Amino acid sequence: MRFDLDERGDWIVDIDELAGKFGTSTGYLQHQIRLGILKSFLESGNDEENKGASVTVRAGKMAWRGTFDRTGFLISECMLPEAP
Repeated sequence: MRFDLDERGDWIVDIDELAGKFGTSTGYLQHQIRLGILKSFLESGNDEENKGASVTVRAGKMAWRGTFDRTGFLISECMLPEAP
């Protein structure tokens, strides 16, 4: 999985790959985006040891977090516990 920049400099994640992380279909994630219930959060590394970025995507009660190196390659990932 890669974390890429688009032509405007915004970070993007392939929705097909992301759907696989949630064990659901691309269409279902797109539906959640249209409803405004799929949320994402980006944390950029700002110190010398953490030069990459972490993205958290929450879809309903499930959440996935991926950590990417500076070149955009996924280096670690996990599913997060349900939000309270």
